[in-house]
Amino acid sequence: MKIIALSCSPSRKRNSDTMLDNFIIGMKKVPNIEVEKIYLEDIPIDTYNYENSTGPQENEKLFKQLTDKIRNNTSGLVIATPTYNFSVPAHLKNFIDRIRFFALNFKDKNKLGQPVGMLGNIKTYFLVSGGTPNWAEKILFFAFPSFWLRGVFLYFKAKVIGAYYSGNVETFNNEKILKKCTKKGRKYAENIKKRKGQGILENIFWRSPQNKQK
Repeated sequence: MKIIALSCSPSRKRNSDTMLDNFIIGMKKVPNIEVEKIYLEDIPIDTYNYENSTGPQENEKLFKQLTDKIRNNTSGLVIATPTYNFSVPAHLKNFIDRIRFFALNFKDKNKLGQPVGMLGNIKTYFLVSGGTPNWAEKILFFAFPSFWLRGVFLYFKAKVIGAYYSGNVETFNNEKILKKCTKKGRKYAENIKKRKGQGILENIFWRSPQNKQK
């Protein structure tokens, strides 16, 4: 089983990137799990517009390779990102906008007229770093990327296994947090190998109408 680990920070070896590295260590402890780490900043992606809404263009060969991997050969997708102004870096937002061509079925609509999600075969996990303390993020969870990312990928009908936020500005040096990332990575990979579904909270509170067939 193959997992794509997508590092979305323009700052390598800092907080979210180091969280992902340790998450990968945990995933690799599970037999028969293959992990490929990809830096999103290495993938040129034109800004979303109507002309490129149907897929990668001729000048976007690396983007096409990435989307092909996600569409055809991936059981899991881990996204690691910093928090920029209560959101994600622009390149990650653009990536999510651009993958709509295979993440949503615009020919099949639900009762609300929304396209049906197409990523039901992918189990996702989100690693998020930020400068806001963890206790504050728990209170204002709806204003942080881990909440939004969950919603987006549930809209795409992907399975959401979980998310982990660190508000420590020196996460890359915090052994306790990094060990926790390793533990969570192993558990995530085990869930994929056992073909377990998404978390209980996601099933109860995160059921998007876009994911329901007619």
